[in-house]
Amino acid sequence: MKQVQTGQIQEALKPEPELKPGDLLKFEGEVYTEKFLKKEIISLLKKRIKDDAAFFTDSINTREQHREKLYIAISSIINERYPSSGIRIDEEMLDAALSEIFGLGIVERYLSDQKVTDIFIQDTEMLIIKDGVKQQIGKVFESQDEVNLIVDRIKLASAKTFDQRVPFLNTELYDGSRCSIVIPPVSDRIYITIRVFNCIDFNLENLLELEMFDREVYTILKNCVLQKKNILIAGSTGSGKTTLLNTLVKLIPESEIINLIQDLPEIKLKNHPYVRMLTTRPKAREIDNEINQDRLVFETLRMKADRIILGEVRDCMAAYQLLQALNTGHRGSFSTIHADSAYDALLRLEMLAMEYGTNLNSAIVKKIVARAIDVVIFLEYEKDENLNIKNRKIKELALVERELSTGGDYKLSFLQ
Repeated sequence: MKQVQTGQIQEALKPEPELKPGDLLKFEGEVYTEKFLKKEIISLLKKRIKDDAAFFTDSINTREQHREKLYIAISSIINERYPSSGIRIDEEMLDAALSEIFGLGIVERYLSDQKVTDIFIQDTEMLIIKDGVKQQIGKVFESQDEVNLIVDRIKLASAKTFDQRVPFLNTELYDGSRCSIVIPPVSDRIYITIRVFNCIDFNLENLLELEMFDREVYTILKNCVLQKKNILIAGSTGSGKTTLLNTLVKLIPESEIINLIQDLPEIKLKNHPYVRMLTTRPKAREIDNEINQDRLVFETLRMKADRIILGEVRDCMAAYQLLQALNTGHRGSFSTIHADSAYDALLRLEMLAMEYGTNLNSAIVKKIVARAIDVVIFLEYEKDENLNIKNRKIKELALVERELSTGGDYKLSFLQ
């Protein structure tokens, strides 16, 4: 192992010679590994800034802005405590400090793992779902204080009221992951549930390779988008609705204007030149005004668009406004909905629209739904004997006829 020459911090920060993990560093006659010293420095930094409110003026959502601040603080500690160590501040060290001080600690490791879809925290223990398989990680936090710190950071970033009076918090993390937290007194302990946002840049060919559908369905899906069919994607949580929607919207011609409405930034259209993104805003505090789905759908009707994409139909007002939009010339639009089959998806959309007003006639709403939706896709995940998810597949692909049956029900032509 090579010995690093002692010297001033300026010399230590030079790019050459570069230290490698495992190299030995000498400090005051003692020899330490680089990894050990970096960990010690970050630990000292955490203690030093623990009660420094000014250091935490920015929220977790602006975490990248903290890198320079951390670099200065770490440099100061090296100068004061380890001036002759020869240690250098590299990207790995800054990332570790960023995660420990402004991030979510050990949770960051699983948020950045593209194979992890869900994280469950109960007290100091963690369970994850990776590649569809549940994995018991066990105790990952040294104490309840560490868990409380993570909760506080998430609360700070959300800017929402969250305490014993309002013991529920539903928010979005800095990377787009959905987070739900429940605390006592309504629960016996702290429960944190994170639906990890893994923005893997799939295209339709990738899903074909993953056997979500066969070549025939692949061709049908492409034609449905290009022929401007209104598509409703249905399934349970984790069935792949958003993944499929993300691949279909990439097929929209670049000449078309898209209005995109969503609660969380799950649908990505980075390379499309004409996308107007509208995002709902929950009421975080008493002084805030809530902006919900139906308001955004209503407003988007005033904005000239060729297609409307509603990330998910969640409430009755949004369902009603969406049906109005799809019946007023916005062909080739998309949305998703929670349902157990293609037929149930139409019933659920109808039911939500009916809840919008007591004076709505069921037969009329059915006709509106049948004329608004052209294609329903139902997705389902398959499980193995241990109830772990194996894969996600299109189970039903149905064309919706514009006229109801003689009995006044929906008429579906199943292609899958």
